[in-house]
Amino acid sequence: MTSSPASARIAELPRRRRSPRAAMRSLPPVGPTVQPSADRIRALELDTVSSRWQFALDAAQRAIGAASESLPEPELRRRRFRLTLELQQTEKMLVGLARSTGIEPEPWLSPAPIRRDMLGLPSTTAACLFDLDGVLTNSAKLHALAWGTIFDEYLLRLSEKTGWQFIPFDRDADYRTFVDGRPRLEGVHAFLASRGLSLSHKAARTLADRKGVVLAASLTGRGVSALPGARRYLEAAGRAGIERGVVSASASTVPMLEQAGLATLVEEQVDATIIRLRHLRSRPATDCILFACLRLGVRPGDAVTLTHSPAGVAAGLAAGLAVIGVGDGPDGDLLRAVGAHQVVPSLRALLDSRLLRKSGQTRGY
Repeated sequence: MTSSPASARIAELPRRRRSPRAAMRSLPPVGPTVQPSADRIRALELDTVSSRWQFALDAAQRAIGAASESLPEPELRRRRFRLTLELQQTEKMLVGLARSTGIEPEPWLSPAPIRRDMLGLPSTTAACLFDLDGVLTNSAKLHALAWGTIFDEYLLRLSEKTGWQFIPFDRDADYRTFVDGRPRLEGVHAFLASRGLSLSHKAARTLADRKGVVLAASLTGRGVSALPGARRYLEAAGRAGIERGVVSASASTVPMLEQAGLATLVEEQVDATIIRLRHLRSRPATDCILFACLRLGVRPGDAVTLTHSPAGVAAGLAAGLAVIGVGDGPDGDLLRAVGAHQVVPSLRALLDSRLLRKSGQTRGY
């Protein structure tokens, strides 16, 4: 099998990990620069401040642990108590800052240094790649509704013109089979081909653009929310030193992450714009997964993909990543059947119980 350009470039990477900022500087731009809003800048700064406090407090805790054989027990207890007090006071300060500036959700500090096993990850994990839909956010519902709207409009017009029976777009089965995880234009052609229909590139583009308009209206009216445990998992992964990337075929990846309050918690995203500009094949091909690893500066064998779709499982396995499927019931069974190494109902299920407490409930180290 001929390797893709992305896999060839991955093979050339040195083994030393790079910071996300270094990785971004070393790569050419892949699309228009997004200027963050003032609210996003404020949230970014508070997330960054919280993370740096966590790193400092964890370092202090490790230093006390390293001194356990050289300091008497009363002194060790005194220092642990003072560190616990500092942790509580710091979190109280951060929460107060968030409330005074209207930032939600409130910042959080872990009561213990975060290890990879506390996230349900192998000890060698350097990066996590997340699906947007079905793993981080509930945006799949909006996508399915938007696709249903534009396809039903087209099929109804065609039925009235030809006399053919109108069979609506199935917002579950058709969405999963033909459009989930595909760029818009590719999804249009795939679904219509399943009905024995074809359109010119121009006509298909019109449908794809119409889907974007309907989705934008839904984002304004209905909105997108983070799924259970998604924000806490991203926070904890970052504080464990793990790079975080999002892989999505959606052209609305950035606004959806922002609306769900997750945009400041990922270093990279591979979305519809990058897929188009880099001529990447959608999953189950490995192109998007490998390119995400490239942008994060990690080798595929040191990364984990967390995905809700069989195509995502197939791509992760073929690229050499550890694969965690996210789904329950029949969806979870399907992810197991196609080879996911582990399947959980949500990111929350992967978190150690110590990482699930709310802000202000810190008991200390």
